[in-house]
Amino acid sequence: MKTKKYDVVIVGAGPGGAIAAKTLDNSGLSVCLIDAKPRENIGEKVCGDAIEKEIFDFLHEKLNLDYPNKEVKNKVKGIKIFSPDKKTIFKIETKNKGYLLDRLKFGQHLLRQIKKATLMDNTLFVDFFDEGVVVERKINNKTEIEKIKCKIVVDASGFNAIVRTKTADNIFFEKNIDKKDISMCYREIREQDFEDQDYCHIYMTNEFSHGGYVWEFPEGKHLNVGLGVLYPSIPKMLYDKYLDFKGEEFKNSKIIKSGGGVVPTRRPIDSLVAMHNKIGVMFVGDAACQVNPIHGGGIARAMRAGYLAGTAIKKIYKQNKNLSKISLTNLWEYNSKYMKNQGKNIAVLDLFRIFLQSLSDDQINFGMGIGLIKEKDLINLSNTGEIKLNIVEKISRLAKGISDLNTTKKFIYTLEKIKKIKKLYEEYPNQEGFLDWKKSIEKIYIDLKKNML
Repeated sequence: MKTKKYDVVIVGAGPGGAIAAKTLDNSGLSVCLIDAKPRENIGEKVCGDAIEKEIFDFLHEKLNLDYPNKEVKNKVKGIKIFSPDKKTIFKIETKNKGYLLDRLKFGQHLLRQIKKATLMDNTLFVDFFDEGVVVERKINNKTEIEKIKCKIVVDASGFNAIVRTKTADNIFFEKNIDKKDISMCYREIREQDFEDQDYCHIYMTNEFSHGGYVWEFPEGKHLNVGLGVLYPSIPKMLYDKYLDFKGEEFKNSKIIKSGGGVVPTRRPIDSLVAMHNKIGVMFVGDAACQVNPIHGGGIARAMRAGYLAGTAIKKIYKQNKNLSKISLTNLWEYNSKYMKNQGKNIAVLDLFRIFLQSLSDDQINFGMGIGLIKEKDLINLSNTGEIKLNIVEKISRLAKGISDLNTTKKFIYTLEKIKKIKKLYEEYPNQEGFLDWKKSIEKIYIDLKKNML
């Protein structure tokens, strides 16, 4: 059995893993980036393909990452969210343009940005061994098992989290995700005209996508149309039902490609780092549940997490030459940096997701229609992690919601819990305070779910 040696192994060459590798360029560390796909297929994935421009501004400044160009299929101004009865439309515009990406071309674009890491494609993570990881490689139609000695492993392997599920049990992180916290998706890219090329359309409807939504995203001459639903619903069956409902609109359009996928829709796992014996482990992207729990978008969040993980590794290396002493303590900075900002925003959106999923279509129509829930609420949640209502606005909304007190009470109660969880994430603890913090987070979830019945 062959044995190789690197300082860092990154499992998964998607956006999170690729940016982690890019961040470690010129760090002085040896990095191995592995992916199960052949190099030419890295990037291909079923999703909505939408991302805001801000992440590219950030990474261009920090890493001199090239902006995508030919990889962008369309640029949009924002999103339109339709109530189930389509009588109310929220228009949410981005600060700059949003991009609709060709995921395969974008994946290849990111690979070209990485200068120093060694890419091992057609390579599967199998397990840990005492000094590193065991991988399975396909070379010339033959399968070979190899060992890679390393000090740190970054799990950017996607929803299946193949490293996380093999990491030694400990009290700090969840190895397995509750099936109630995942969404099943199905989408098609269709050769279809779409008049509104400036906006992605999202349709709130329990009829076709219980607990999720239907999307129609314009990609120039093509349309990305699909839906996400709570497990164990079968998205393809509901998608076919949606097409029947649309009637002639899609009847003669050609399917370019299609497929399904799974997305974690919950708060991030409570700790993004762990130790497996003497090997440090860091979780990035879907493997860490770093996804917007309302709409399932995770590309930008994975890229930012990859940058923060890579930055934390570089700092450890500077403080600890040759990564000779890896511990949970020196990995913890990645936890703190991510959780106090991006983690906080995901958590508050997750509470709002639970509120939305407790509502019927009639209640959503009511809430959006009378102004109990407003456009600016969703914008504020995403940008600041909070919906602030002064006393006048709170009274105004209560008055508007008087004809459906159940929905109104749920909304106000959710805002109270959002305020509490925001504060807890802003005070994300060190290792010593972690278990008490985790109990406080879990209590908020228990209380909220009880009050959504």
